[in-house]
Amino acid sequence: MLEELGYPSILAIVGNFIEYSPPGGLSEPLMSWEQIKEASTHKLVEVVSHSYDLHKGVQYNPQGNEAAAASVMVFNPVTQTYETEGQYRARVEEDFIAQNILFQKKLGITPRLMVWPYGWFNQISVEVAKKSGMISTFTLEEGFSSIAHINTIQRNLVENTGMEHFISMLKDPLGDKPMIRAMQVELDLIYDPDMDQMDRNLGKLIDRLVAMGVNTVFLQAFADPEGTGNIESVYFQNSVLPVRADFFSHAVHQMAIRSMRVYAWMPVLSIEIPDSELNERLRVRENRDGTILPSTSWYRRLTPFSKETSTRVGQLYEDLASHSHLHGILFQDDAYLTDYEDFHPEAIRRYTERFGRDVIITDPNKDPDFAREWTRYKTEGLIDFTDVLKQRVRKYRPVAEFARNLYAIVIENPAAESWFAQDYELFLKNYDQVVVMAYPEVEEIKKPSKWLKYLVGRAKVIPQGLEKTVFKIQTYNWRKEEWMNDRILLREMRDILSSGGRHLAYYPDSYREDKPAMNEIKLEMSTKTYPFIP
Repeated sequence: MLEELGYPSILAIVGNFIEYSPPGGLSEPLMSWEQIKEASTHKLVEVVSHSYDLHKGVQYNPQGNEAAAASVMVFNPVTQTYETEGQYRARVEEDFIAQNILFQKKLGITPRLMVWPYGWFNQISVEVAKKSGMISTFTLEEGFSSIAHINTIQRNLVENTGMEHFISMLKDPLGDKPMIRAMQVELDLIYDPDMDQMDRNLGKLIDRLVAMGVNTVFLQAFADPEGTGNIESVYFQNSVLPVRADFFSHAVHQMAIRSMRVYAWMPVLSIEIPDSELNERLRVRENRDGTILPSTSWYRRLTPFSKETSTRVGQLYEDLASHSHLHGILFQDDAYLTDYEDFHPEAIRRYTERFGRDVIITDPNKDPDFAREWTRYKTEGLIDFTDVLKQRVRKYRPVAEFARNLYAIVIENPAAESWFAQDYELFLKNYDQVVVMAYPEVEEIKKPSKWLKYLVGRAKVIPQGLEKTVFKIQTYNWRKEEWMNDRILLREMRDILSSGGRHLAYYPDSYREDKPAMNEIKLEMSTKTYPFIP
């Protein structure tokens, strides 16, 4: 067939499978070295590496979950410790060395290409591949490949399907992006000091997620049991903050194997570093009548303009990505700066270096040109800060997506950029999804239906607005301390969808109380055509 069509091909070999121990349950026997060598002499066939012994799962958390060996830090249940980055890198390097030696011995060649087992890879494994002589690697990410990204070539799985579907896949390998139906979930609500009980609680939550029919979860990765918004501990192993329970990766795993995409819901700036002196020194500063003081805002945030902040928070995000198979990040709504903020010395210094003039301390609004420039400087500064966090995540999760919360008033009134240092159009350009907090009760909207339709209308006229905007509604009235009426929630969802909105989310949720009532809102939250058929 290859000769008839003139198609070049690659034959990917797992060295250990051929040499010692092929996996059980194969429908046909594996090729022998003699057969592989014969194939390697054909001009249309290149024999490449599928790893020596990485085509297997390894335990990567205390709960015993397994993931692709090339993509995670191994957890040792005996010592209760994780691999370090150095140990992980050495393990992958040793596998490449063993495969190269085996290929030379059996085939007289050194492989030039790597096909990642299960399609999982990261920046470290790609670096190791290049160092070992690989000119390119193959992933399982769908879509068209580009010569600009030769290190990781995308690969589309071809199944035994109809010719019409095959042709469609060739023309558009990504297809239409599915609509997002997301539940934002607090791990605080399932936490228990008894890990067995916490796991049982997780099971009940997942039962609800499955029954609801959502396809996306914004999962809390930080601990905030008192609801202060200022984060002192998290739910994953890391080197920056205390760990309340090493549970996040397990929760992600259990949701992901049920075909849900899981985003880590994470703070951006409202992090309480254990070093109180450093924490205070890095705090956002506000200008009150010409006096510069630590910000009095509810979120006690670190300035995004300090390298120390980006180093500490960046390490936290990198640790998160290295220990979990997350699909993305939802940046918390703490990534804002009011018109009175940020007059931190580092922010002022960087502004002066960039624009060549001093910051007006007395009353910035007296100079409209400066006020606009100052606002956009802060807006872009926050985006730049999240870009640093993206890069730290992509070190271990190269294809992760990034969503960011946006206050609804910023869509409603573009002048609100000066109040929050947020801009809807810039968000659309810089994030995979923009999660608009469409909370009528919080905003004290008298006509919620009209307001929600207006928000969708604003998104509709901006390029990629509807494609990238997730409208998130509130299910709890924090002012009255009571759950919202389920019929009202369903009506709000339908207002958004009937106006042209594609993506929906809601927050919060309680599996213990069935709030919001599943049998009501699953009519719009479920991705199933028939939500009530099991």
